[in-house]
Parts: sequence; C-alpha cells; structure tokens
Amino acid sequence: MKIFKSLSTALAILCFSSDLLSDITFYGKINTSYESTDKNSKTDTDFKNNASRLGIKGKFDLNENLKISYQFENEIDPTDGRGRADGEQVFKERNTFIAIEGNFGKIFTGTHDTALKIAQLKVDLFNDTRADIKYLFQGENRMNSFVGYTSPEIVKGLKVTLNSISQSTGSFDSYSLNYSRGSMKLAFASDSNGKGYDNQRIASTFPIESLGIDVGVLYQSTKKLSTGVSEKGHLISLKKKVSDKGSAYLQAASSDIKLESGKQNSLGYMYKISKVAKVFLHYSDLESNKTSKNAEYVSVGFEYKF
Repeated sequence: MKIFKSLSTALAILCFSSDLLSDITFYGKINTSYESTDKNSKTDTDFKNNASRLGIKGKFDLNENLKISYQFENEIDPTDGRGRADGEQVFKERNTFIAIEGNFGKIFTGTHDTALKIAQLKVDLFNDTRADIKYLFQGENRMNSFVGYTSPEIVKGLKVTLNSISQSTGSFDSYSLNYSRGSMKLAFASDSNGKGYDNQRIASTFPIESLGIDVGVLYQSTKKLSTGVSEKGHLISLKKKVSDKGSAYLQAASSDIKLESGKQNSLGYMYKISKVAKVFLHYSDLESNKTSKNAEYVSVGFEYKF
C-alpha cells in the first residue's frame, strides 16, 4: 500500500500545478426534503439532507495513450446552519481518488464506493433517502485505503472491477462483473470480509418497452463472519414516465440481512423543473419483527445539480 500512497501524493501535486487548474470542473448537488416520520406512535417533522455534495474533478493526458483523472468530493448539509454533513465534521468525504487510465483499463486509489456497491446499478430508486436499501442490505460501503482496477472490455459489453481495501479486521476484497448491452445492464459482485461480512449480489436493469416501464431487480446473500449465519434479500423497482416532465416509481424490498423479516415498500413521484432541477414526493413504509424499527416516512423534496 505504501507505493500507492506515494503515487497518490505525487499525482495530487501534479493535479494542482498551474497548467492544470484551468482543466478542473467544479460541480455539486443540493438535495433536501421536508420529512414527516411516524415511528412508535410518535410523529416528527424535520428538514433532511439527502447526501448533498460539492466536488472538483478533472482529467489530463500524459501522452496519447495514458491519462490521469482525479476527483475530490465531499458531502455537505444545507439543512444545518453550520453546513455540517456528519456530526462535528464540516465535510464528509465521498468518492475522492486519483486514477491512471490507458488501454489496460483504469487503476485508482483513494476513497471510493466498492465494486459491490456500484453493482447495485441504480436499481435503488430511493438512493440517499430514508428508503435507501442500506437500511435492509449490507455492502453499501464507501471505503478509504482503497486500490481499485477496472478493465477495458474483455468481450463486447463485459468489464471486470477489482478492489483491495485495508481495514483493521484484515484485507477486504470486492469484485464485480458488469455487462451492458443497449439499455440492459447486468452485474454480479462479491465482497470478502467487508466490515465482517461476505456478500454476493446480482442485479439487473432493463426496459419493458411495450409498457414504457424501466425495471430493476436485485438479489443478495450475506454471511456474517463472526456467527457464520447467512441471510438473503431481494428488491424490485419499477419506473414509468407519466408525462413529459413527470415520472412515477415504486420499489419493494424484502430482506432478513439487517432486520428480521424486514420489508420496505416505497412510492415516489418526480417532476423535472429543468435539466438541473426537480421536485419529488416520497412515501415509504418500513416493517420488521423488531417493532421499534418500524416507521412510515412521507417527504417532499427538491434537487438542484450544478
């Protein structure tokens, strides 16, 4: 790992040389909602931050066959007067990395989503909200001390991603096979010793053109290494455009991985104000055998990208 840390430092210095500053792209997303939560016969309302973020990214050529890319991204909380994203932290690090890209593929190091997390393929239509699949499934990990590799196409449409991550409990490996053909995507991924769990996940997204519906499906098996107990879960999501600017979507998840007999059913509607702004309405019902975790959420939100 020392060689990759040295490489990261050297590349970071390169990225901020005066010749490259003009190539930096500044970007961000503000996503907030006003949420009503009904839990344990008590109703609370509050403004929520849905992983709003700021970042810079860029890319430059070393030669015609080799390039460097980089990204520095942090979560912020616009619903907090101090802008704190996580407890006492003003910024919470998101995907922040430096990469070398060429005909051989892409090698990257830093902080990044694991191959298994990315293999979700955006099946989760309620990502970063209270209906996020992370409340029912293990493996939604973003890790530091991270080295990753993504291959070029092995055969048409097929790529491989490999991750090696250092953690206090030993090496954490994550890999995925990703296949894309037209509007259909398919991924298989596996974690080994990811925060004390082994995970296997298969996911796919595809359209049913005759109905105008986009479908997402996900199945996962998880083993807790300290007990040897394995649990399973699955999810299906459906999205349909109902007007030029409006889309309706629903999602049903069932999993014993984090909650015994956990079920989460969610409905949503999104209206695009412009290419960079939208408003949305969400309803989600979470149930399990652990009644203290049961809750209903209703939220009205706004997103703006720049």
